[in-house]
Amino acid sequence: MKISMIGHASIFVETQDHKFLMDPVLWDPHQEGLFDVCPQREVIHDLIPEFDVLIISHKHLDHFDIRSLAYLPKDVEVIIPKDSLIERSLRKLGYSKIYPLGDFRQLKIGNTKIMTTRSENRVPEFGVIFADETGVFWNCVDTELIPPTIATVLEHYPKINFLLATWQPMMESNFQSNESLEFPYHSYGQVLYNINLINPVAVSPGANAFKYIDGGSWLNQIVFPVTREKFCEDVGKVCPSVENNVFPLEPSDTVEFNHNQFVYTPSGCEFVKKIKDDREELDFSPVNVGNSLVDNNLDNYDLLEMEEAIAHKIEIDLTQLIQEQQDKIFLEHQRWNVIYQLEVVFPNGVQKWYCDFSQKSLKMEKGRNPLANLLSYTTASGFYSLIQKTKGWDYMGLGGYHRSYNKIYQVVPLGLVLPHYVQFPDPFSILFAEEDLEIIMRDREIEQWKDCHPNYASNSQTKKVKLASVDSDLTFNASDWLKSSVH
Repeated sequence: MKISMIGHASIFVETQDHKFLMDPVLWDPHQEGLFDVCPQREVIHDLIPEFDVLIISHKHLDHFDIRSLAYLPKDVEVIIPKDSLIERSLRKLGYSKIYPLGDFRQLKIGNTKIMTTRSENRVPEFGVIFADETGVFWNCVDTELIPPTIATVLEHYPKINFLLATWQPMMESNFQSNESLEFPYHSYGQVLYNINLINPVAVSPGANAFKYIDGGSWLNQIVFPVTREKFCEDVGKVCPSVENNVFPLEPSDTVEFNHNQFVYTPSGCEFVKKIKDDREELDFSPVNVGNSLVDNNLDNYDLLEMEEAIAHKIEIDLTQLIQEQQDKIFLEHQRWNVIYQLEVVFPNGVQKWYCDFSQKSLKMEKGRNPLANLLSYTTASGFYSLIQKTKGWDYMGLGGYHRSYNKIYQVVPLGLVLPHYVQFPDPFSILFAEEDLEIIMRDREIEQWKDCHPNYASNSQTKKVKLASVDSDLTFNASDWLKSSVH
């Protein structure tokens, strides 16, 4: 069996004797102009192979794209959930061979077996099992799974060779509904727990490979809390047996399998091209939502001087601090495999450094790490002012020029373990936790202002006040107060 990733939820499945196109979204933008597939891809429409069966999982517009459906041939068989809107729309487009199916319905098409799988999200939707002599493929799409659903699937198909998993604990309406922007530990833990129950031979992250564009692009920082790379790493821990069979499956990639033998081919699809890896735009950053960090450089520091001083402070001084304190301040960082990332916002762009505390040799390295779980953001001019000791931590923290958050957890076969009793200091804040910084700042202000009012300082008419210590035996009887307040 061969699966080609067109992008997001759109896939092309080739079994031994039939070809299936599922949830085709063939143009960008889609979803009423809100989304682009991410990573960015190009579909070469003239090269899309002929297929026998079209499958629509549900009516959400990133799966049910009218423009794409209008383009495709209308003489194919179409499998849909029991949704009158989907059926009505397809018939108006010219499709006639339409088969609405409920939960756990089974079909046999030649030598290929199909079974729909249930979702607890009760918008009519399903996942799909494809099975032939080479093995079993389960495309979960957006379905919300519970253990009884998994048990029912495994009764029919005890071994899932390839799982296209529900993986991203989406937060697409949290901000709009004034709900928490904290990392969704519970829902992500449930995702990993379900994969452990399924215990597939191989796994790829499925749908949820898009980005918001234009006016909605700010939502990219809160909707997608898990990176594709982090999910692939976590799956290898929750299901150690699949560690070598976890494939990112990006647009244009293919997976072909014969039972437990897999061939993963990046850019193996002839009718899709990956244009640009723009996944960095999806990095989860709830502390920057609505008011991104901007460096206006109000003190007009020289840009080159800032860059050189900051690079030295991070790559030399911060590295030295981490190494010196690795068995003290940063001991828990190592025990919990923290990957720290520091993002410095300059007036002309952003630079990033990271330190992987799971490694033996600890140092700050230049670049982005998609596995980072302790993240810190700061303006370059604020950073430079700390180096020069012209501003203190109150300015950075209270002014919003330094921000941080973490999404630290450990993965075990039963899900996630959270560090409820552990704190992880931000290495950046430790770097400037000098006891003399406040003294230096106050001394500088004293020098600036002490001679500002010379006439007042020399005024000999100032009254002298004699202070005396007075000790009083004061008592407070709470019960007497309560009685008097009642009356």
